[in-house]
Amino acid sequence: MVVLMLSAFAVGVSSCKAWRTISTTATYVQQNDSTTGKASATITTKTVEEYQGVKKN
Repeated sequence: MVVLMLSAFAVGVSSCKAWRTISTTATYVQQNDSTTGKASATITTKTVEEYQGVKKN
């Protein structure tokens, strides 16, 4: 039982996990030639990346 617990601990220590979140916002503006003004749109994206690392011996 102790050997099994130590093995699980060793595996947990030898690896790691990291996350990165990337947010991007872009605004597009269309200027009309007439007196109607302008139109705009905003696009927002979010990307979450996950990395799994393993310790080399």
